[in-house]
Amino acid sequence: MIKLIIFDLDGVLVDAKEIHYEALNKALSNVDEKYVINREEHISTYDGNTSVTKLNLLSKEKGLPYELHESIWEDKQNITIQMIDELEKDERLIKVLKQLKDEGYILACATNSIRDSAKLQLIRRGFLEHLDFVYSNQDVVNPKPYSEIYLRCIIKAGVNTKETIILEDSPLGRKGARQTGAHVLDIEDSDDVTYEKIKSFINEWDYIK
Repeated sequence: MIKLIIFDLDGVLVDAKEIHYEALNKALSNVDEKYVINREEHISTYDGNTSVTKLNLLSKEKGLPYELHESIWEDKQNITIQMIDELEKDERLIKVLKQLKDEGYILACATNSIRDSAKLQLIRRGFLEHLDFVYSNQDVVNPKPYSEIYLRCIIKAGVNTKETIILEDSPLGRKGARQTGAHVLDIEDSDDVTYEKIKSFINEWDYIK
């Protein structure tokens, strides 16, 4: 029986991929336009990775000086916070979370975002109070695509992997999620996160069991 539902944040609960993409590129352009990530590069190589991993990739792929990583990272986080601060409540998804919570499911969020950014997004959208706990990339040694963040959620909830479903939108996230042995529900974007879709997936696995 499914007991735990783990939601990714960016691209699942909140369509913040564009925010992170634009914020990083703004920070990179403040250094030099040649380091900006185009859309094709983003989709094929960078999407789903942490900002630190993206900067390391940029150093390898485009020669971004490593000594600029810290200042670019800080600039990117400040820009991200400013953009996130403009988000509004998502009443539709609040209702979805409430319905699942009322049915007794443990709800968690596992994100590659830093803690402050993740918390602000969840607060602005009105989700935080409906989640039992949240893990960010700062709460693990190995963030996505590794499976550590999901396993921490599973241990925290006191359930096993077969009692868990994970909602993920990115190939990197799905890879780590499937490595846990939990059931993975592929999501396109936040509009794809519906009570009906989640319950249908849960009922499918509960029936098989």
